[in-house]
Amino acid sequence: MGTGAATTVGLGAAATGTAGAFEGSYAGRITTRGHLSAGLFSVDYTPRHDRTDYETSGTIPGLTDDASPSELVVFVHRYDKGLTGALESLRGFNDALRSAGYDEALIGYDWDADEGRWGQTVTIADWNADKLGTFVRDYEDERPDTDIRLVAHGGGAKTVAECLEFFMDRGYDTTVESVDFLGGAIDNDSVATDGQYGQAIADHCDTCRNYYKTDDDFLGWTYAWKEWDKAVGDTGAEGEPPDNYEEYDVTDDVSDHDSFPLPDDGCVPTVVDNWS
Repeated sequence: MGTGAATTVGLGAAATGTAGAFEGSYAGRITTRGHLSAGLFSVDYTPRHDRTDYETSGTIPGLTDDASPSELVVFVHRYDKGLTGALESLRGFNDALRSAGYDEALIGYDWDADEGRWGQTVTIADWNADKLGTFVRDYEDERPDTDIRLVAHGGGAKTVAECLEFFMDRGYDTTVESVDFLGGAIDNDSVATDGQYGQAIADHCDTCRNYYKTDDDFLGWTYAWKEWDKAVGDTGAEGEPPDNYEEYDVTDDVSDHDSFPLPDDGCVPTVVDNWS
């Protein structure tokens, strides 16, 4: 298994027992923070870390305890989040889920989203995909009856999309219940059937849902300038997407890019409704 020990950071109450026990709390994180470093022109693994290892912090229901949740939501945060920002995003997403009436297990996936310049951060998001994929496979080995939902905010969409591609490229039959992109910072044509991730989406998740905001300043300006392309979280899909792909224009519901996963100003109630 790819797990290792990590220092526990204050994450709220640990959750055990039945699904209802998870209501109002989140249990822990998968963390790869400190696994990668940006040099002047490159990205490298730090000592003792490699392509597939990850660590845990706090309780991972069903993996580090004997809980058997019906579902496990894994939230992958956006670019530019240090540890404090990542925890704040996870807490906000937790509060939004609980306010929307969702009471299954939730954990965060915390990565080096504030390391290096734009191109290096994109590479770090990419290289985290194999680590996330290894966790998913480890977890499904332990709890085959638990459905996994991957939720990605902003640049976390790169990690999640590449994770599906990780399964495809290695010939794994691993699938997840759902993938949800909240203001996803990946190219809008990459989710099309003939795009980079189209086949992986078709084969390795039951449903992929994209939530986009047409006046997202970060995606509409920063992403477009850095990538010379439009983001799926800004325009929706360009081209014909796979049959299991859905998208929702949440422009009027979301106040700004950072708010997608947060209570009050985000789109989490729509996400939860679509999981029902």
